Amino acid sequence: MIRSLVIAPNPVSSADMTEETASDSPVVLRRNLTQDNLETCLAEGCKMWIDIVTPEVKEIRWLEGFLQLSPNVVEDLLREDRSPTLLIYPRYLFLSLFQPYVPHNGNGIIGREIHCIIGELFFVTVRQADTSALEAAYERVAHNPDSCSRGVAYFLYLTAQHVIDTYYPLLDRISNQLNELEEKLLDDGGDKQAQKSVYRIRQHLIGLRQMIAPQREVLSNLMGEQRVSTDDDIRDLFRHLYGRLLGIYDVIDSQRDLTNNVLDIVAHQQSRKVGQAVNRLTILSMVFLPFTFFVGLFDSNFFKVSESVVLPINGLIISILITLMMISSIVVMRIVFQRRDWV
Repeated sequence: MIRSLVIAPNPVSSADMTEETASDSPVVLRRNLTQDNLETCLAEGCKMWIDIVTPEVKEIRWLEGFLQLSPNVVEDLLREDRSPTLLIYPRYLFLSLFQPYVPHNGNGIIGREIHCIIGELFFVTVRQADTSALEAAYERVAHNPDSCSRGVAYFLYLTAQHVIDTYYPLLDRISNQLNELEEKLLDDGGDKQAQKSVYRIRQHLIGLRQMIAPQREVLSNLMGEQRVSTDDDIRDLFRHLYGRLLGIYDVIDSQRDLTNNVLDIVAHQQSRKVGQAVNRLTILSMVFLPFTFFVGLFDSNFFKVSESVVLPINGLIISILITLMMISSIVVMRIVFQRRDWV
């Protein structure tokens, strides 16, 4: 689907203005023109924003002929597995931005590409329907025609601004999840599911970092392009966006450090649990050690003797004696363990 915003001069001249039309905008915003009308308007020098949503091959082919696009650009427009990039051509610039997107199943974070083509009079975006960032930027221009006077570079700024804004809710959610997991691990030691959640968050942060790092380079190179930074105000806006990207990058790094801390807590808790299990087994073996000694001693020397040997003590008394010695050994070991804080 092709949508468009075409900015044309207001046909009502200042000489023809009345009191009712004196406050009208100096430009007229025309929407969703046909492909033929778009070609005519561009030839007449009108500025325009063409938004291609969920592009079809025939629409890309029309765009290729309309703007005389390079085959490399056309190939990028037809694919969605590229990284953020900036290509500079004599008549236009081509760049792609990445908006983070969480699927409906909630598993993972993927990047939705927004391809942008910037010329002197045109700004073209090619995207999928679920890229909410560009939708917000497009509607902002559509409801504020006066902003069109700032040129197509301002359209690019709005697009990049709304794309960058989509990272903040995700980072806030990840930060809250990490804090909750950390508290849970400190309180009750957590479980395997908590550990899996930490590793999943770590993968999300790695994915976000891989999106932000190349976009930072793209924006840095874009600020040096004279065709985009024609005026100081626009250049300052892009500098502001670049600073925000640096801030997001730092937040991602700090959250990665926090995941490392949480994983250290998980490792410590697991080590502590293993140590506790070993202690219990050690105590259990020490409890049975005197039993084994007494049973072995008396079984070998008193209960299994030759018939010619007459024991001076009755067998019942020996059994009672062994039982008392075992009970005494348990009491003594418990007292010793408690004094040494072993139990």
